[in-house]
Amino acid sequence: MEFTSFSGRKRTLAGNTARKAEFNEIPTISLTAPQGQVIAQLQDACTRDHGVPQHAIDGVFATARRFFDQDLELKTAVHYKKSAILRGYEPIAEVMTDETKKADLNEAFNCGYEPELDTQRPDGAQAVDSSLDSAMQGSNAWPSQAGFKTGVAAYYGQVLALARRLMRLFASALELPTDFFDSVVTQPGAMLRLLKYPAQDPSRSDALGIGAHTDIECFTILAQGTQPALQILNVDGHWIQAPPVPGTFVVNIGGELSRLIADKTLTLMPYRLVDMLARWSNDKFISTVHRVLNITGEERYSVPFFFGPSYDTILRPLRTCVGEGTEAKYEPVKAGDYVYQRLTKSRLSKEEAETKSLLASGVAAA
Repeated sequence: MEFTSFSGRKRTLAGNTARKAEFNEIPTISLTAPQGQVIAQLQDACTRDHGVPQHAIDGVFATARRFFDQDLELKTAVHYKKSAILRGYEPIAEVMTDETKKADLNEAFNCGYEPELDTQRPDGAQAVDSSLDSAMQGSNAWPSQAGFKTGVAAYYGQVLALARRLMRLFASALELPTDFFDSVVTQPGAMLRLLKYPAQDPSRSDALGIGAHTDIECFTILAQGTQPALQILNVDGHWIQAPPVPGTFVVNIGGELSRLIADKTLTLMPYRLVDMLARWSNDKFISTVHRVLNITGEERYSVPFFFGPSYDTILRPLRTCVGEGTEAKYEPVKAGDYVYQRLTKSRLSKEEAETKSLLASGVAAA
């Protein structure tokens, strides 16, 4: 069996069932190591103590539960198809991430970058730069639920700051100046997603919460919750279950897992390298294929944060990743266009995508 990513890369699947990761597949390293060692080991680990307050993590999960517990009518008031840039509520089984499987068994809410969510924004920055030319540029669709935006914002700003720290580590790992990416993450393409996976029959192996896929942006910071359902495809084609372990980070690079011991009061936060960083690094850091199979018999919540550059950024292999004997594997592409193509492919029919494309172009030009 094979899995083919959006970019056309093929990965062999040894089977459809997952096994628990063995100890040697999840090496433990110290977060107190000097920064030079952290950078040198970036393919096995990609952060230090993340610094996101536990109350912000708990708060965003509580916000998600309150939102999803509402009547469907209230949630669909901000249905994603009402948004030119596909933000808002996604009902269960309306998105098909893996086109070869059934629709995803989850419901979700998506929002993107706004300056007022950014605790590090420059003074006076009150709106997204309207001059950015991108199909993904536009406003969030906030629900009317009391306290919803406040609960999301308290978490979003903290995890955004962490993402910018990680971006500087990746710059160093790619032999670039530490601040190389700073200018393209001032108003980043940073999407936060609240997810609820309903309880599924434990005997089913086809009840995928999310089908096999690679994520879109540079990396994903995922608050995984408490139910073991995340599975990663390793380099041998086997599905490896990444269990939620309190007080750790799970670092997932190229299908291999590493775990970083963090402050034991903190919730598990997995990290995944994804498509944009693969394109920038010319596959030095490859995208990770993963899926969610929630057969625990219980509901599962998770909160992924997808971090990438501003949507008008042109993605092309970096100078430090191409050179003598190494050709560029990817053609240049605008970040926002790449995101839009990926989102519409899994969410819209061909006719709907064409209509949304016209609407999004109007938003970008407004």
